[in-house]
Amino acid sequence: MKILINSPLFGVLAALLAALCWSVAVIIFKSASRFLSPLLIVVLKNSIATLCFIILFFIFEIPFWVPNLETLDYYKIILSGILGMGLADLFFIQALSQIGANRVAIVNCFEPGVIYVFSILMLGSFLTPWQLFGFIVVVVALLIISYEKDDTEIDSTIKKRGVLTQVFAVVLSSFGIVLIKPVLSKLNTSIASQLWVTFFRLFPGFVFTWLIFVFQKNKYQLLAPLKNKLNCIKIIIGSGLGTFVALSFWIIGYANIQKPPVASILGQTSVLFIIVLSYFFLNEKISKAKLGAMGVAIFGVLCIVFN
Repeated sequence: MKILINSPLFGVLAALLAALCWSVAVIIFKSASRFLSPLLIVVLKNSIATLCFIILFFIFEIPFWVPNLETLDYYKIILSGILGMGLADLFFIQALSQIGANRVAIVNCFEPGVIYVFSILMLGSFLTPWQLFGFIVVVVALLIISYEKDDTEIDSTIKKRGVLTQVFAVVLSSFGIVLIKPVLSKLNTSIASQLWVTFFRLFPGFVFTWLIFVFQKNKYQLLAPLKNKLNCIKIIIGSGLGTFVALSFWIIGYANIQKPPVASILGQTSVLFIIVLSYFFLNEKISKAKLGAMGVAIFGVLCIVFN
């Protein structure tokens, strides 16, 4: 295990595992969003993941507080949690319910670019020429994969609103993760500390979304669909895989990969996993163009990883 953790590819593996787990969760959340409100989904997934972390910390005796950080570091994690696990997740689930997983994936393809801009402005971090080449290759491939002609499938007004909503989610999430990159770099030798950051970042989002939910006038109506056991099962599985497991791997990946844009583009390979999973579980066809684009995307990822 120590050999794996000390390997330069450990962060890459964590980022790819995060993408795989998140892709499964996205399909589940999309299904659940037909019956549950976006706000309720975010509240429940944050609550279930928080409970999972508490249990994990007790079992493995992970401390609930890391004392060797500066005061500003704690504020950064809290702000990142409110933006990324609160507001951004609300926008994401809302967009998912409006325009679907494929169209959300189109907008998400620009997340690495947004993170790259924030990385330059906030961290002064630039990619090497070879990494930049792989970065562009992957983004182009993901756009090809995600593109679809859908003028007859969705109202243009709803589509524009959903795309704009997801843009807000991408910007908030990107800013939040770049904001805590210096904190993660301080803790990149301890998996336990990285899990603590994941939990400490999740907790403000958990509190924030609950505060919003409590003041909803129709909160009891929003809870009504939970009487269906299948909806409860979907939320539990999606929260476990997406907000608990995937989020943990995601933070670990960012902590162990030097440059945020590299971690981000690896995370966007979830689009590839979504296509494959949709083929097996939703009987969605994979065109030759998508197969070719998937191959190009994998080539781009290899360019980044083996820079």
